[in-house]
Amino acid sequence: MDWLTANKLSLNISKTKYMLITNKHVCTESFVINVNRNRIERTVTYKYLGVIVHEKLTWKEHCKQLCSTISKYVGVRYKVKHYVNNHALRMLYHSLINSRAQYGIIAWGKIASCHLQPISAVSNRAMRCLNTDKRLTNKVTTIYKMKKIL
Repeated sequence: MDWLTANKLSLNISKTKYMLITNKHVCTESFVINVNRNRIERTVTYKYLGVIVHEKLTWKEHCKQLCSTISKYVGVRYKVKHYVNNHALRMLYHSLINSRAQYGIIAWGKIASCHLQPISAVSNRAMRCLNTDKRLTNKVTTIYKMKKIL
């Protein structure tokens, strides 16, 4: 607190949280931070710049939230696909789905495939919406190449 006072800064205790990032199995329940006799809240996950960070860096929560968000936009695409052309659907894919899937991938992209599989499945559903050829409903890679997404 001396540093804050020396630099004429204040700390809003009600908005301040802390997280201990570790992959070790260490007992961290006894770790407490107090500032001016006020206890700072500890959190296990925190959303920072749109990426949900877990204290064990598992990214499971981020993937769940990403799947939920992309699923909503896939539903939107299926509802509007009868009213707009393929170019507009492609723009919707890139702006609503692909941009969210790519955001922060440098941080969370090396996660276990069991967490990536649901994201891939939802993205593939979005690609099937672009498909007008009924014979290609199961060949998603063909649709990606045909629509010049890959």
